[in-house]
Amino acid sequence: MAELQLGIPIKIGGEEVIIFRDAIGTDALATGRDAEVFTVIEHAGPDGRPPIYIDENELGTLREDFPGTNVYGLWQLLFANNLVPLGHEVVVFPTSEAGGVYLQMQNGTDYDSPANIKRSSEYIDNYSADLYGYDLLAAPRIRVDITDLILPSTPAFTRVELFSKKQHERTKRWYLALAICIVAAVAAVGYNYTMYAVFTMNMAEYTTKKKLSSDLDTRVAGLLKERLQTIPNDGVVISSIDQVLAFDPKISTPTAAGHTNGFTAGHVFMTRPDFAVDLSGKIPGVTSKLMPQMSYLLTVSPDALEVAY
Repeated sequence: MAELQLGIPIKIGGEEVIIFRDAIGTDALATGRDAEVFTVIEHAGPDGRPPIYIDENELGTLREDFPGTNVYGLWQLLFANNLVPLGHEVVVFPTSEAGGVYLQMQNGTDYDSPANIKRSSEYIDNYSADLYGYDLLAAPRIRVDITDLILPSTPAFTRVELFSKKQHERTKRWYLALAICIVAAVAAVGYNYTMYAVFTMNMAEYTTKKKLSSDLDTRVAGLLKERLQTIPNDGVVISSIDQVLAFDPKISTPTAAGHTNGFTAGHVFMTRPDFAVDLSGKIPGVTSKLMPQMSYLLTVSPDALEVAY
């Protein structure tokens, strides 16, 4: 069994640490040496156990001798591992054959309650002036195997180290808050830029569609102006043309310039040569002109038909 040694680096749970003398109970502080400056390394427990203290001067010396090594208090370690056998007025942790440290309960109280811890102190040659008349050899002894131990959640710190640690944690919180603000600002800028891009795209699409709508309205207005209010009736003209075809199925359209056919301007035809009948007197709206080839140039005029009918 590997025993627990105080004041030198040992390995617990795979970590090199130092276990050192600490103090528990308000009476322990009252009887301390003048040079001792105690600081809390473990606050009072929920079961009423008093706070645990360590001397800052001795802790500072350990920092100089073993820099970077975490320090834990002895009673802090024992309570963290539930190795303190309460139920007795005095409990002893021996560090040598005749010396060690002890834990004393309030006389005549419930020794099973951690709230009744009076003090911790040292004894030499199995004697302590604070335990006059008490047989330390009869007190229960605590012996531990360091291979079975677990470390407390927090090592010992001086008040300066605690202040620096709190300042560091406060600085970390400020940096975290600043980082969150920066991330939020970047996210807001990114969101605004995205929304602006979407807005610009939608506005461009809206402008294009508005122009297209305006162009369509202009085209519709133009078509409405060109729209015929009444459907033209060319039946009379067509009837006259049919009558001309009945007389001369071989009529043709003249190819000379200036003769164009249309329902608004009139229809011009050329009979076959040597056509013997002048159709101007036989078909209403038809005028004729005898050509040198002995053919007739016939004109079917819509205006003449309107007068005739």
